Formats: sequence, C-alpha cells, structure tokens
Amino acid sequence: MTLFRGRFDAKRILLAAVGGFALTAGSAQAVPPQPTHYTVTPETVDGTLRDLAVEVKLQGDADGETKIAMPNEWSGAHELYKAVHDLRAEGATLTMNGPAEVVLRHAPNAPVVLRYRVVQDFAGDPAVSPNGPPFRAITRPKWFSSVGWTLFGEVKGRVNDPVSFSWGAAPAGWAQASDLDHAAPNGRRMIDLLDSVLVGGEGLQVTERQVAGGRLRVVIPSGQWRFTEANMADLAGKIAEASSQFWGDKGEDFFVALTPLNAPGGSTVQYGLGLGDSFALWATPNVELTTLKHILAHEHQHTWFPARFGGVRGGEEEPLDYWFSEGFTDFYTLRLLLRAGVYSPEEFVTDFNRILRNYSASPALGATNAQIAKAYWTDRAMADQPYQRGLLLAATWDHRLRQATGGQKGLDDVVRAMRGREGGAIARLEAAYPALGGGSLMKDVGNYVDNGGRVLLPADLFGDCAQVRTVQSPVFDRGFDTAKTSARFGVVDGVDPAGPAYAAGLRNGMRILKREGGQNGDSRVDLIYRVSDAQGERVIRYKPEGRQTMTLQEIELAPNMTPEKRAACAASMAGYVGPALQSGTRTTRAGA
Repeated sequence: MTLFRGRFDAKRILLAAVGGFALTAGSAQAVPPQPTHYTVTPETVDGTLRDLAVEVKLQGDADGETKIAMPNEWSGAHELYKAVHDLRAEGATLTMNGPAEVVLRHAPNAPVVLRYRVVQDFAGDPAVSPNGPPFRAITRPKWFSSVGWTLFGEVKGRVNDPVSFSWGAAPAGWAQASDLDHAAPNGRRMIDLLDSVLVGGEGLQVTERQVAGGRLRVVIPSGQWRFTEANMADLAGKIAEASSQFWGDKGEDFFVALTPLNAPGGSTVQYGLGLGDSFALWATPNVELTTLKHILAHEHQHTWFPARFGGVRGGEEEPLDYWFSEGFTDFYTLRLLLRAGVYSPEEFVTDFNRILRNYSASPALGATNAQIAKAYWTDRAMADQPYQRGLLLAATWDHRLRQATGGQKGLDDVVRAMRGREGGAIARLEAAYPALGGGSLMKDVGNYVDNGGRVLLPADLFGDCAQVRTVQSPVFDRGFDTAKTSARFGVVDGVDPAGPAYAAGLRNGMRILKREGGQNGDSRVDLIYRVSDAQGERVIRYKPEGRQTMTLQEIELAPNMTPEKRAACAASMAGYVGPALQSGTRTTRAGA
C-alpha cells in the first residue's frame, strides 16, 4: 500500500470551501455532520481500466481526529486493503494505524477529502478457488465488478449517519450501474453503501423490467453466456413479481449483477449474495439459465430475510442465526418458485430431494450450532448445515401449525406476523408461532439447532399430494478426497484403495474433466466421471457406496393426479392453506 500524507494548510481551511461544505474557524464545539459523500470513477489509460478512483468528502470530527476503517474482512475474504493504493488526504494529515485504518488529523469539524485507488489484488480473471468465489474488488481491462465492502472506507462512529453517492464520469464508450442509482427517499446509511454492487464496462448494457410498480435492472459485465440478459431479466422479473405480491411490498427497485468466473476442467459453478435491494451473482459462463432459478430466488428472498423480520446477531455470532436467515430463506425460495410458476411440482420435488440428500450425506450432520459457527467460513459441509437444517425445520413447523389449526394457519402467517413485532428475528419467531396456535418452539430449537439433532420430516408433510419416504441406504462415498481434489483444481487426490472409485479404475493424478452422471448424496445412482491421464481420456463409472448405511428421506409425488388435483397440490405445496384444498376446487392463501 502506498501512502501519501496530506499537507495541513490552516489558511486554506479557514478561507476555502471543499465539496460544498460550509467552513468556519476552528472550534472544538461539535457541529452536526454533513452527509459523507462517496464518488467512484473508473480511470482508464488508452482505453484500458487502470483503477477505480474513490473520493470521500466528509466533515471531520469535533476533536480534530477522524478514523476511517478501510476494506479489510468480508464474507470470508481477508486483507481486502491490499487492493487499496495511493491514499492521500486534502485538508488533513494522514497516517495509518495498521494496514486497514486511516487516521486523519485536522482542524475541529473541518471539511476533509480522502482519495484512494482500488486495483484488483490477484492476477487474471476471477476464478473459482477451493475457498469459493473471489469476494474481492475485480478490475479487468474492459470491465469491473465490486461489492461495496471491497471499495468503501467507513468513517468510524458514524454507522447511522447519512451518506450519499455519485459516479464520476464514465470513460468514453463505457457505462456503469449500481443499486446505488436507485432513489433513496429515506436517505442512505453506511450499510447501504457497503451492501451495494457496482459494475461497469465498455459497451455495458443494462436490461430493465417493470416489476410490481418498481424497476428491475440486470447487468452482465462480461463473458459469453448460454442465455441473454433479456432471458435472465425475464426470469428474475417473474421471481421478483411473485415475491413482491407475496410479501405485499410494491414499488421497490432491484438490481442484479452477474459476474463471470473461470473454472478448471469445464466445471459449472455458481455463487450468490443478497445485498438489500441488489443481488450479486458469480457463475461460470457455461451455466444454464435453468440452474440459476434457485439462486436467483434465494438471493431475492434476502430482501426480506432476515432484516425485515428483526435481523440476526452480528459479528462472530452471526452464523449462530443462519439456520433462520439462510434456512428460512431457502424454504421460501422453493415456495416462491412454485408460486411463480417457475418451478413445476416435479422441479419443486427434485430440488427439495437434492437438499434432503445433501443433508443426509453431510459429514457435518449432528454438528452443534456452536461448532457450525466456529467452522462456518472454513468448512463447506458446516456452512451448508444451517441452510438444510433451517429449511427442514421451517417445513416441519409449517406442517405442525397446519395440523394444529385444522389447515387454517401456516408458516406464512407466522412470518407475516413477525414483521409487526419487536426484537430480533429469532425472538419474534419464538413469540409469533405459539401466538398463532403452534405451541412453543423452544424445545425444537434446543434439540435441532443448538444440539444438532437429526430433523426427520413427517411422512404426510404434503398430505395426499406427496409422500415422504424414509429409507436406509449405503453412505454416499465418492471414494476420493474431494477437498484435496478441489484444491488441486480437479486433479484427483486421496483415492481410497478399498473404495468403489479405486475398484472402478480411478487413480490419484487423474484429472476430472466433467461429471457426466450421478446425484450428490445418493449412493444408489451411478457416479460417472470423464477423466484424463497420460493415456488419454476415459469414463469412470461406479456406485458411490460406502461401508456404512445412512437414513435417507425423499419425496415422491402422488401418481396419476388429475389436472385439478395437480393444481390443488401445487398450491398446497406452495404454502396455500384451507379446507378447500382437499377438493381441489379453489385455493386460499394463508393469512388471506
């Protein structure tokens, strides 16, 4: 990091104006701060992006010292400050307190300008790694894509103070877009800047759709994809329309940015993050649009979960509440996809069964909530548990409430009631559920969340529309070390000589080119890998059966349903409740 120390000029502070701030003689008396203003400008040289120039105009603190926390850690990424260069200040002297804290010394309440450049701190195009997506600032020669956490310094002590944002001039032929372009009638706070997505590039196109009285914008800054921006905007718009109708929130703007990732061996990978009124997606360009249905809907549900239900704990304790903020989000992802008509009942069941298989086969099954929180950012199986556990609990509690109220109330009523209560999301849930007739959740939370007990769905979860079968199956065992193989970008490692993969011919050092068959978590279905070694390409096929057995649940749709029954079942599985569902003549929404 290169540092530039700003020159303190008392005469200038007394007589000049910087960025529209009114200036007065130095005084130790506190003055109500003006909104801190952030500007981002893409800077190019000969048509190639050099950096993102960030300018922060602020009113200094009354004691003459203002501290700014620079990008550092976010979503499992560390040392984000390595992308920050050429720090310099105007109207203050600048020193560093460690690598990620700027200290500005100035006249009391003085206007100050902090400037710095952000440049990608890794080589080449963003790529999949064993640690997941590159949640870092991305600046490529012809485009950029970054989340606010990787760009913006936060003025300490002002988390709830107003801020504002503007773009600097775009280079010729370039365009730029962000959820920060949305109107903010209630003003913005620092968290709005941090939870933002900023993209730009040469020839960038922004595709818009009108959704529920608001505007949906979709941006893909680079890459050759198997679908168009219009295709993606149509899908995202359908999901957003159904979500807005369900939650009753109209006239809201949303922003979707899809960033391309490279992956070895033709792997298909996707990641997503819901960030308030935006969702950031990262995917390999070989992904099919149909496979983005779940992640688009999941990230869109984060517009509501968990913030609009009271929020969850922060800091290191935040993963303790992910069973709600992620698990309930996944539950409503499935429901909203079915309600929107994006999923058929068969697709709904297929996706639900995928989650059930992964849950049953997880090496983290039985982990306590404290163990999950501790290992969340370093262990993929641990990180998946809150999603799976929370979804299954949501389904179980929905079924229990329907049973207790004769089909008149469901979980939809509970989450709607949570919006009008006080306290955090977990406290609201534990109060709203018994108030609607479902009984206390405290015992379940202790057994299944805190202590990691196995959640088994009731067989009649979906009534006569589908059956939940519980079977015994050999443990799913690929027969090689997937973590080590992933770390070596598809080069096989850790093959068990006594396992099924070795018996089928898989050896250490082979490179997996593609998985051509199989279902994660289901040892009854053949795994099929196309691999290569010094002798060329070949196909390895085997049943991934381990030495032990596991309990597996799976959902089977009722066969031979009439069109009327099928429609009624789709409505019931999507969360609609009421006695009329039994006849299949009409549907009544929970809480309607």
